[in-house]
Amino acid sequence: MHRNAPVSVRLAILAGLVLSTVFASTVTAQSRRSRQQTPATPQTQPGQAPVAQPFDDLEPSPFIKRTKPKRWTLETMVFIGTTEWTDVVDGQAIPANDVWEFNAATLVFPVLSETASSILEVRGRGDEVVPAVSGRVEFDDRPMTDEVTIVKQGIGGGLLPAATWRAQWQVEPPARGAYAPREMELHVKTSIVSHEIEFDEKNARAVDWPKGEWPPEAAATFEPQMLVDFDAQGRRYDMSKVVKLLQLWTNNKDPKSIKPVMLAKFLAGQVAEYVQPSGEGLAFDKSGMLEGFAPVGPTAAVLEGQGTEIDLPILLVAMYRAAGLPARIVIGYDEQGSGKSVYLKQSGGDGEIRVWVEFALYDEDNKTFGWVPVDVTALRSASSKMPPNFLDRPVKFFGTHDELDRVAPIAFHFHPPTTVRSYGSPALWGWFVTPTPPGRADQRISFSMTSSPNGGRDQSRLPDDKK
Repeated sequence: MHRNAPVSVRLAILAGLVLSTVFASTVTAQSRRSRQQTPATPQTQPGQAPVAQPFDDLEPSPFIKRTKPKRWTLETMVFIGTTEWTDVVDGQAIPANDVWEFNAATLVFPVLSETASSILEVRGRGDEVVPAVSGRVEFDDRPMTDEVTIVKQGIGGGLLPAATWRAQWQVEPPARGAYAPREMELHVKTSIVSHEIEFDEKNARAVDWPKGEWPPEAAATFEPQMLVDFDAQGRRYDMSKVVKLLQLWTNNKDPKSIKPVMLAKFLAGQVAEYVQPSGEGLAFDKSGMLEGFAPVGPTAAVLEGQGTEIDLPILLVAMYRAAGLPARIVIGYDEQGSGKSVYLKQSGGDGEIRVWVEFALYDEDNKTFGWVPVDVTALRSASSKMPPNFLDRPVKFFGTHDELDRVAPIAFHFHPPTTVRSYGSPALWGWFVTPTPPGRADQRISFSMTSSPNGGRDQSRLPDDKK
């Protein structure tokens, strides 16, 4: 198919070639199930999820197998500094800096207890078991606090969006006066066990849509998030464009007329073929250091048929949610990446940021639950055109993934899903400052990852009350 063909023509051909096979294989279309709208969701379709209820008796999905574990220690450093500018006094240009002044601050960074491919390690014994997360806050190279609190639930005891956790550091007010630093650094260290993934796609295809509600962990993914539902300034994307493209790809059929695994694979192939990637989707400061994330967003990707490498998983997760399939973004650090990012070359590293998607696989009849990884950017890198038998055979990067053992997952969100501030571009972290945060700052974030000795324990080996 010619890339320059009109979008409507190109999609109609794709739908005719692929969907005729997919939907013809379905014996009976399932009736549409009504969904309760999540009140805070800025768009209609992706937010249509039922209120979650306890699912205490769920077992891990037998179709998703972790293999070849590797232990890693991931270190992240967030830096912000006062913005330099030039003042003119008596005709002379004089360098100057903004002045910060505040009384207290709470810093936030994501923690992932578990993904399809990873498990957070824990330290300690008995009642002293804690997640293997540490860190410190510094103002002008002076340590302020190393006491970290892990927040696992939101107000009212429910899960946080996408079932993330967050680490918090509280900088208490000084004994007198106020803080007036020129620089702030947040150092975070996390110990993780990562795995390769083997996916039994053949048998997983038999899993049907649930007749009741999704488990809480799945339902929590329908909450809106920055760079998927709205931009860094809080402006909502026009998600109707995503919904219309979904309808076009499915020939206006109910997406639930095919089972979740086949639907997920079909949409992954469509997104991989539709979006022409250009650029990494990362923003850099004037010295070439990583500032944060800068995708074009799902609406622009739909309208233009192109975006950054990060826009492929962003559009895919938006498509899954629009179809009613719980899904989440996973942002990780790949220690064997190409090293093409400028800031990584400067530090001598070979790693890079990697972003993929996980969709929920819930077998209601057999009471099993798990997450299936879909690396749509890797699918696209392997080929701009999915093979003719793409839907009929197992494909690397859809479920089965032999590279995730070298990747440390960091976050389910580009910006923490709470009321915190960062600068320039979303960069995983944020802070809440009283009385008011600095209005601007220079920001950068960097990562390093080392192999860890087998000294910790992963959370899959602990009772639920210790996780």
